[in-house]
Amino acid sequence: MTAVIGISLSALILAVFLKEHNKTASVGLTLAACFLIFFKAASGLGDVFASLREVSAGVEAAGAYAGLMLKVLGIVLITQFISDICRDSGENALAGQTETAAKIIVISMILPLFDSVINIISGFLK
Repeated sequence: MTAVIGISLSALILAVFLKEHNKTASVGLTLAACFLIFFKAASGLGDVFASLREVSAGVEAAGAYAGLMLKVLGIVLITQFISDICRDSGENALAGQTETAAKIIVISMILPLFDSVINIISGFLK
C-alpha cells in the first residue's frame, strides 16, 4: 500500500507542476502512474483467485458463479480505471457512456444468476 501511496503522491505533485508548462506531459505522467498503480494492485489478485478456488472446490455450481463474479469484478475495475482516465482528460461524457455500457454488460452477464435465484426461491415456496 505504501508503494501505491508513494506513486500517487509523486505523480500528483509532478503532474501539477507539469500542467502549467506542458499539459500533454502532465496527462502522460498521470496515465503512466495510473498504469503502475493498477498493475501493483492487480498483483494481489492471485490471493483472491486462490481463495475462490478453495471455496468453490466443495460445491459444483459455485465454480461457475465464482467465474462469473471474477468476470464482473474485472469489468467493473477496468471500467472505473478507464472512466477516471477519461474524466482526468476532461472527457466527462465519454466517461459516463463508458460506465453506462459497463452497467449494461454486467446486467446482461448476471441475468442467468437472477434466473437461478428465482428458481431456488420459487422451489422453497412450493
